[in-house]
Amino acid sequence: MKLQKLILWISLVTLLSGVGQGTAAESEPHALQPVEISGLVPERELSDEKPLNPGLSTIYIYKFFRHIDQMPVLDPKMTAEKVGKPIPVLNHHFGEKDLIFDSGVSQGIGIQMNGFLKFSEAGKYGMMALSNDGIRVEICSKTILMDPNVHFDRFSPQAVLDIPKPGWYPVMIQYFQRKGAAAIEMHWKLPGKADFSIIPAEVYAHAPTSDGSS
Repeated sequence: MKLQKLILWISLVTLLSGVGQGTAAESEPHALQPVEISGLVPERELSDEKPLNPGLSTIYIYKFFRHIDQMPVLDPKMTAEKVGKPIPVLNHHFGEKDLIFDSGVSQGIGIQMNGFLKFSEAGKYGMMALSNDGIRVEICSKTILMDPNVHFDRFSPQAVLDIPKPGWYPVMIQYFQRKGAAAIEMHWKLPGKADFSIIPAEVYAHAPTSDGSS
């Protein structure tokens, strides 16, 4: 009788453990179904002769954020916050003591990046971000990716962008690093392709300032 009770107890523990693991797996961002984003319109044609500078313009906000909604949205032309060097590509991992880009600090930093993404052909593009900590990505003022809280390295839920025509599409990325190690990567899947890859530097750009500088 004692042996039968022991077997029943082990079976119950195993069942409950499996249920818990299933719930956790379903809550992971990459397990969610991709959200399709439409209604995007390029701000510039690929043939536009107005000059663009490489990379995304950068504004630093020195504060220990816990959620991306705590970050203000700043006007790059009027901000009083520190303006950093343009960031050419987002494929970075930082150790606990590494400075975050040219912010001068390794923790307690928020970054707003503004500029354009070049889509060379119409079609459906997959997109996701890996971050540590929070991130929000907007294209044409629409939130396409979001993983807003403090967390270890992980991918955001995926989005599928329905790009109607080639062009330069406005992008804004908000990201914060609270403490510890940090990471930020941007990935996409081109129309007709099976795999994701890092978004390359040549498709990031930003408009020069009124004095012609970066």
